[in-house]
Amino acid sequence: MREATAKKIIPMGFPEPSDNRHEVMAVSRLFSALFLTKSPLALDGIRKLFEEYGVQLHRAQTAAEVDQWVRGRRLDLILCDYDAPGAAQLACLQPDTRWRGISMVIVGGQQTRDIKGKRVHFTVAKPFSPDLLAKGLRASYTAMARQRFAAFRHTLALKPLAGTLEYRGFQRALSYTSITNLSQTGLCLTGPEPLPQGGVVSVNFALPGSDEMLNVIGTIIWSDATGKSGVRFNRISSQQRKKLQESLKSRLPWNVDALLPSE
Repeated sequence: MREATAKKIIPMGFPEPSDNRHEVMAVSRLFSALFLTKSPLALDGIRKLFEEYGVQLHRAQTAAEVDQWVRGRRLDLILCDYDAPGAAQLACLQPDTRWRGISMVIVGGQQTRDIKGKRVHFTVAKPFSPDLLAKGLRASYTAMARQRFAAFRHTLALKPLAGTLEYRGFQRALSYTSITNLSQTGLCLTGPEPLPQGGVVSVNFALPGSDEMLNVIGTIIWSDATGKSGVRFNRISSQQRKKLQESLKSRLPWNVDALLPSE
């Protein structure tokens, strides 16, 4: 089981999860994965293996299906048979992809060299076995969990103490605006009108259930006609980021300490 980089293939050294972590994930179905394969053989067995490790596995038969899934749904892991048509052109395997999930590729022969330069975290050599796939899943736990927790949206109803929008050289105050969900990577604002995509907002607000104040600066990456606007954080101090992480961690619907190793 190895991680591919542009220069060489480096053995991974992730710790294996404890039995307790395995049990928690299996119950919660915390993760979602997609398997690109041209053959349905043994799919049921692989799906059962993934589910035992708390990962719900879906199947795609073409590269176009994978790209569609990545654009429209949350995926924590993609398992790709490199023999599947179009696998080499998958957008999620390109170095410049914006998808942040874990990629695991099943390769044979010289394909190990073919994937150099791709965004591949783990490779599984053919002929592969369930044990090899299980090792890859265990090795992926920590990275997937951290990404999942960071992006988890907490539903809230917060009124910012202050906020401004800057767009095309003009700046104005955000009026009658509230924070309706919050994560470690961004937030959702709801107001009387959608905010312009590409605009930059600065928001001051108190953490839920606390007097701790945060100031975040982010870019509006989406908005809709209901007045909701999604903001991705651009700038937040390390001290404030730590406070945000601690506050949101206590609100997660999972036992985080059972899923992640102690730091």
